[in-house]
Amino acid sequence: MEVTFASRMNSVGLSMIRQIMQKAQNCTNLGIGEPQFLTPAVARQAAQKFIEGGSVLYTPNAGIGKLCEAIIRYHRCPLGYRACVTNGSQEALFNLLFSIIDVGDEVLLPDPGYPAYTTIVEMAGGIPVTYPLRVESSFQIDTPNISSLFNKKTKAIIVNSPSNPTGQVLTDTSLEQLSALLEEHHTIAISDEIYSELYYNGKRPPSLSQHYPNTVILSGISKMASMTGWRIGWACGPESLLSKVVVMHQYTSSCASSLGQEAALAVLTPEGMSAVTRRRQILTENRDRVVKWATNNWNHRTHAPQGAFYFMLPVSHLRRSSLEVASELLKDQVATIPGGAFGSQGEGFLRISFANKPEELNLGLSRLKRGLYRLQRNLP
Repeated sequence: MEVTFASRMNSVGLSMIRQIMQKAQNCTNLGIGEPQFLTPAVARQAAQKFIEGGSVLYTPNAGIGKLCEAIIRYHRCPLGYRACVTNGSQEALFNLLFSIIDVGDEVLLPDPGYPAYTTIVEMAGGIPVTYPLRVESSFQIDTPNISSLFNKKTKAIIVNSPSNPTGQVLTDTSLEQLSALLEEHHTIAISDEIYSELYYNGKRPPSLSQHYPNTVILSGISKMASMTGWRIGWACGPESLLSKVVVMHQYTSSCASSLGQEAALAVLTPEGMSAVTRRRQILTENRDRVVKWATNNWNHRTHAPQGAFYFMLPVSHLRRSSLEVASELLKDQVATIPGGAFGSQGEGFLRISFANKPEELNLGLSRLKRGLYRLQRNLP
């Protein structure tokens, strides 16, 4: 029997990121964005205590009340915001977009940006419209030049700071200029802040929600606390927007894991945030190691990331697509992600993740140097 799939699935497939990682056998991982550190002890202990209590049951759809309150405090949300805990921040994004997007609505997305943005917008029947984050502008939003992208069909914009893949942090000035434009066009703002605890200039990045009240924040514990597999994320925003997100969440997964929520609650305590600070210190050292490596081995302009744990390495001079370069480097037992996976502005780069233990990062950089040397000289 031939199966006919829904038309919404016609353009949906595995992302370039997953395609590369599936081929990355016996490779040092400088590819997928996953911190290679232990879950904080306070979170593991909270989960163990919860299990031993014997009542691992459903929670309210929006999540455990104490956790929702902790999320609102953590983000310093304006009065009238509420939270919904989801199975990772990507489910929060899915629930939000399916709640607000009608067929034909346009959503402005960063380029380069996280590939799931485009896919979920299209699945919801919306039209993705990219705004460029150009390397010559240090990957900052050029607000005056994106104003022409707004029209009557523009429903929402997604902003990601710190950025995946560039590691760029948007400035208060950029966010103030953007908020004025959003106010003019009555646009819903979606602020992806999953990397907001991973910053390298001593100050937590500003949030668009501090400048524009019609903002929904997406975040979670996956990146900040090395808890990707616990699958706890959230959306928080004005009640008028979050009410439907909670309804969508009821039908996508009922509720997030009660075990994971208890662990997340422990992360958002002073002890848990101290563990997050220690991870940030390790990542700062890793960031500095990668920047020094690039400076010493690369005669091309690079940008030191201000946040997240990604470094954009220029490879356009190799005269191959970024996918071809990343695929070739698998022969050298190192996995990187082609910048083209994130949009046209990412082409000509490799995204390198430095969320590794120092010894693994050193090995990966050594293999990367060897592979790039081989490609520069067109060696087999």
